[in-house]
Amino acid sequence: MDIAVQGVAEHLDEVWSSLLDAVKAVDDELFQWCPGPEFNSIAILLRHLAGSERWWIGEAIGGVPAHRNRDAEFVHDTPARGDVLRLVEEARDRTRRVLAGLAVADLTAPINNPRGGERPTKLWALLHYLEHLGYHRGQILLLRNLGRTAAGVGQSGSAAR
Repeated sequence: MDIAVQGVAEHLDEVWSSLLDAVKAVDDELFQWCPGPEFNSIAILLRHLAGSERWWIGEAIGGVPAHRNRDAEFVHDTPARGDVLRLVEEARDRTRRVLAGLAVADLTAPINNPRGGERPTKLWALLHYLEHLGYHRGQILLLRNLGRTAAGVGQSGSAAR
């Protein structure tokens, strides 16, 4: 891995680590909470991020089939914390393996775009996923804070203070 790819990989790890640290202390009620039926919970957004990472980095960049069902990532169920965190760790491990063998020159190749049209490069896909992770990180932190205050859900299942 060259220094440019290493820098992006380290940044991905830092964003994920800060996000997982931020949700570590939330209880299961808050992990599943959402402000209304049209919104996603922390659990659903984390499941989606794992699927998105498997697709954009694993498959689009690394060529590892993701077998992704994007719609299933957004089913409004209550996925178990352990299952969601396992999906996240599997996606992160795949990302580390894919990026470990890359140089920045490898990222100039186009990806196979299943939507047709333009075929962005692997570098575009990597930067797109990093932006996507940051976007949903903000949503997850907002959900955590809203759930603690507006909904009265606390860190240990008690009412927020």
